[in-house]
Order: sequence, then structure tokens, then C-alpha cells
Amino acid sequence: MTNDILIIGGGVVGLAIAVELRLRGASVTLLCRDFHAAASHAAAGMLAPQAEQIPPGAMLDLCWRSRSLYPEWTRKLEEISGKPTGYWACGILAPVYEGARSEERGARGEQMTFNDSRLPTPDSRFPTSPADYLDKEAIHLYQPGLSEAVEGGWWYPEDAQVDNRALTLALWSAAESLGVDLHDGIAVEGILQHQGRVIGVQTSSGNFPADRYILASGAWSSELLPLPVRPKKGQMLSVQIPDSDRADATLQRVLYAPDVYIVPRRERRIMIGATSEDVGFTPYNTPAGIQALLQRAIRIYPQLQDYPIREFWWGFRPATPDELPILGNSPCSNLTLATGHYRNGILLAPITAKLIADLVWEQKSEPLLDSFSYLRFLRVVGAGLAKDSPLGQQIRSQNPPVRESEQKAERAGEQGSRGAATVNYQLSLSSVAPGFTVNQLPITNYQLPITNNSQMQTLDLTQQQSLDRPLVIADRTFSSRLMTGTGKYRNVEEMQQSVVASGCQIVTVAVRRVQTKAPGHENLAEALDWTKLWMLPNTAGCQTAEEAIRVARLGREMAKVLGQEDNNFVKLEVIPDPKYLLPDPIGTLQAAEQLVKEGFAVLPYINADPMLAKRLEEAGCVTVMPLASPIGSGQGLKTTANIQIIIENAGVPVVVDAGIGTPSEAAQAMELGADALLINTAIAQAKNPPAMARGMKLATEAGRLAYLAGRIPIKDYAIASSPLSGTVTS
Repeated sequence: MTNDILIIGGGVVGLAIAVELRLRGASVTLLCRDFHAAASHAAAGMLAPQAEQIPPGAMLDLCWRSRSLYPEWTRKLEEISGKPTGYWACGILAPVYEGARSEERGARGEQMTFNDSRLPTPDSRFPTSPADYLDKEAIHLYQPGLSEAVEGGWWYPEDAQVDNRALTLALWSAAESLGVDLHDGIAVEGILQHQGRVIGVQTSSGNFPADRYILASGAWSSELLPLPVRPKKGQMLSVQIPDSDRADATLQRVLYAPDVYIVPRRERRIMIGATSEDVGFTPYNTPAGIQALLQRAIRIYPQLQDYPIREFWWGFRPATPDELPILGNSPCSNLTLATGHYRNGILLAPITAKLIADLVWEQKSEPLLDSFSYLRFLRVVGAGLAKDSPLGQQIRSQNPPVRESEQKAERAGEQGSRGAATVNYQLSLSSVAPGFTVNQLPITNYQLPITNNSQMQTLDLTQQQSLDRPLVIADRTFSSRLMTGTGKYRNVEEMQQSVVASGCQIVTVAVRRVQTKAPGHENLAEALDWTKLWMLPNTAGCQTAEEAIRVARLGREMAKVLGQEDNNFVKLEVIPDPKYLLPDPIGTLQAAEQLVKEGFAVLPYINADPMLAKRLEEAGCVTVMPLASPIGSGQGLKTTANIQIIIENAGVPVVVDAGIGTPSEAAQAMELGADALLINTAIAQAKNPPAMARGMKLATEAGRLAYLAGRIPIKDYAIASSPLSGTVTS
């Protein structure tokens, strides 16, 4: 029996959604990798859309609506769970230092005075949001103990705070009381999909099926789907107010400055945060981070320097490129996204729960969600996607169709070129990203005279090549036998030109480099036209079978986001040796066996080992990819004898991969009988990559034709090329 809804993620957002859905009658399962490691535990709990100066628009609307839900939402949670949430409508002070008064006052005044007719009102339910400027005398009376350097400040009476740890515990208890099936310590390893739908979640404890799924795993979301969510580390600490300090003399207001915030709790504890570090999932507190926080906090509220330190901690905020959350539908029809809340996960928990529950349980999508769709990060053109694909429908709905007049003009141009007396073969650059101007690659025109002379016989290369069997990999047919990559180019423009010049149809992409936005991999979604190219995700950088399996699953999701819902290809690389970069045969075989079981079309990169190639074919791999020589070395064919044995015994296509440095070596590999080549470094690192790509294309075709034609036998002695009979004699 399946549950109605399965939620991945046990932080405040996932728990809030679980509680809301359960209150509406849904059967809910929630999977949590580590309840105490969630970012919710590491936050400060500020509800501060005004103090943070969020600009007018959809995000401010979302934040205001969520803040307005907090009093009733926390009351209901406390009633269900029997636990406090620490909600405190204490207001927030934003101090201004000497010398920064006019600039800071002006910026915050223009930002927050929404009764000014020049600025839009984000939501009619919030026509104004009060914000008062306090001069030096007023702010020091209102909050004693501030530094003399504080010249004034803004007071936001409607901003508030909640004890984030207490809130998270209350949510967990409420979910438990309501009957949510909670699983802590369960690591989700993959999302199982079939024909545009999720059919289960693969975990360390087995598979979990459901009717609908919600991804709310915060900074870890990009490990399961290729979403632009990355961890931003934040360090924090807390100090204890000594019992000797009078209650009326202690800090009563949240202090929010541009580089630090100070949050008092009712139990005489003060939270100080937070750094913002783009260091991935690097753990632990650092002396530099804690020192910087203390210096900034003491500058505002000097008596902090005498308080005992109570605790240090850190957490990972889920950041997106525009720092806005990702909410709503996904490429899969039964998977909903609720992630990427960055600094506002606590603040946005109640409104996220409401909107996601409306969408999933009531099938009601509020227009506000459109501003937070994952589609805002996809600038690929959807016209070439399958009409019935989920991604094609979503993108096409946001892009107007090509006008009929443009289509007629295009067709007329095609007909005109076919009617010319001279056939011009020109390198097509139609696949280059829109708006890109080509100014580096010379275009060569080959003019072939057309004659009606019946005595002249013309070799029809198209007819000759039709005698060849097509390249078929996992039931997909390709006309090009050259595959290329996207790495090691000096810039994106050279990569775009080279891919087009190569005439390739398969382009391999390093999944880990795309996820980490390595140089040259930042904007692959829009750099290439994936409606004309087939993505081959690869597991480059993986040192173990387990790591390669995990990255392969992520690569399959990356292809789906680009509209290739049926793409289950993966180029399998398991390379533990950083010096020689030779593949691990045992790890490769282990990973291949598992990935084949999961429905992948596996293209394994291997040493030129005939026995391993046979074992991989028997395991279900759709090709074998022996290396010609060490990757990136440009040494050419150093394993010719073994590659020939592999070709002779293979029942699947043999793709020679790695080490080819010149077109002559590419032609030689094809003359051996290889089915295809994968060439990257030799093209990307050439002085003129597009020209080298063109050369590799022609060499691949020439080598294949030579193989089909059959070379003459090698002899030990000369044979005259001219006939000896019928010669003129004296």
C-alpha cells in the first residue's frame, strides 16, 4: 500500500508541509537524513522581511504574508504539540552608525516607506508597513546599552522572532501527534522515475513508493535533482546573560545590522550571527569566522564582551542564484519542489506549507508561485521539445510560437538554395546559442559543378555511405560517429563553435562540474541547443563505484530537466588514481552492474582490456569505450592490438575514447573498425578548436569509409601499378 504523499526533507519547511497536509486529511510519510543537522536548527529565527530590506515584488509579498500567518500558526502548533515555539513579537531595530546616517537612512527610508505613491504596494492586504526612524537620543532610550557609535536606527514593530529550535521540535511533535509517518536517519539516494513520473524513492533502507512526492531537502536538494541550489555555510554563536544583570537592563530587541545580527531570547541567551561562506559542505566553526562575528556584535552592543560564551555552531543555507526559493511544479508530473529558501526558511515556513498543500492536495496553484518556478533558471528554447513532454509544455507556454511569415520565409530560403546552379556546402552554425555572433571560424565554401554530361559518372557518396549500418546505441540511432565533450575549452564561444563544426550528435557533460559550476560549465543549459544534441552525462571525478552510481543518478535528472525525459545514458568513469587517470576495472564493473539494474544505458570508459570489455557487455552495457592512450595525453593509438581484439569479439558498439591527438589518429582508429570516437582534449586544446573539430569530423568519416571499402593487403615486395600487357614496344 502506498502513501498519498512522501516528503523528502525533515527541516522546518518539510515538517510544516507535512503538518498542513495531514490536517487536510492526507496520508503523509516524511524522510529525514538527520533531524538535528537540518538548517532549521542552525538559524536565528528572525521574521524580518523589513529589516532585511527585501525589495518590493513577489518575494516581499510572500514574506509579508508568511509573517502575518505566524501568530495563529504558532498558536495552533503549540496546541497540537504541547510544546512552545518561542514566537515573540518583539520588533527589530536596525542601528545606523555615525557617518553612515544619511546614506543608511535614505536607503532604508526609500525601501520601506510603502505609502509613498512612487512605489508599488506588493499586496493590497499590506498597504503600509510601519517603519520609524529613531534619532540618537530616542534609540538609546528605547534600547539601553547600545554603542555610542550608534547614531540612530530604524524600528520595525511588525518584524518578530521565533525560537527556531523550539519551533522545529514543536513541528516534529505535531507531525508525530497527527500521525505523519516520520523516518529519521534515512538517506535518500535517488529518485526513481518512469515516463515523466516519480515511481519511488531509493533510500539506504529500501524503496519508498507514494502517489505524490515533495522535495524539501534544502541545501542537499541538488544531490537528488539538478537544481541550482548550493550550500551557503553560516557560523553562529550564543552568549549567556549573567544572572547578576538586571532584566530591565538587558537586550530586549533584535538588533539587525548589515554585517551581523543579535537576537535575544527570553531565557537570557543571546544569539549572534551569521557568516555567509561559499565553501560547500565544509563543516566546523573557524576562529576567523567567530572572531569577525564577535567584533561586529561588540561594536553595536559593547557589554557582550563580558558575557560568557555558551555555544558555537554552523549550518548550511540552501542558496539559489537569485536568492529566491524554488516552489511549485517540477519536470515530473507528481513531484513538487519546495527548496532554496536561503536566509528565509523559518520566515517562509507557514506560507510555503499553505501554498504547497493547496497545489498538491487541492490542485490549486496561486499565481504567486509562478515567480518561484524552477523554469526561471532555464533559458533554453522549448520549440524543439516533444509536444507532449512536461518540460516542453511548460517552456512553450512561456515562449510565443514562431510567426507563420517567418516560417514561410525560412522555407523559401531553403527552396532557393536547392535551385541554385552551384551547390554550396557551408558549415552550418544554426546550433549556436541565439544572439551569438560568430567571428572566429572561417567559413569554407566547396563549389561542385553540376553537369548533365551522360558520359560522366559521379560517385554518390550518400549512396555509398547508405551501405553502412547506422550507429545504434541502446535503440537510439545516430548518423554521426564522432562524440565530443564540453570541458577544457578556453571559453564558451569556442566550445559552441567546435560542437557545431564537429557535426556530432552526442555531447558528454561532466555532471559534477556542472553541479559545482566549474569554469566553462556554468550555463550549459543555454549554451548548446539540446533539442538537436543528445546529452551523455559522465561521472568524471568519481573515485569509487558508489560515488559514480550516485552521480549517474544525478546526471539522468539533469538530462530530464533539459527536456530529454527518456535519456538514461551515462558514460561511466571510475578513476581513483589522480596521477595517471587510469580507470579502475573492478569499480567500473561493480558500478556498471548496479546501474544496468537501475535501467541505465551504460557506456563504460575502460582500459583496452578484452576480457573486461566482454564482462561489461555480458553485464548489459550498451557500448564499451577502451582508451587509445592515457586521457588527455595526445599520444595517439598505443593500444591498437587490444582494441582490435575488442572489436573482433564485441557484440555492442566499440567507441575509442581518450588519447587521440590528431585527425590522422582518428582516421586510424576508425580504420580498425571502431564504431565511433569520443574526442575532447585534442579539439578543446588546439590552437583553433573549431577548425580541429572540423578536421576530426572529416577524419572520422574518412576512416569509416576506408574501413568499409577495405584496404589493400600489405605485401613484402612491390607490384607495378600499371599493366604490363598491351604496352608499346620498340
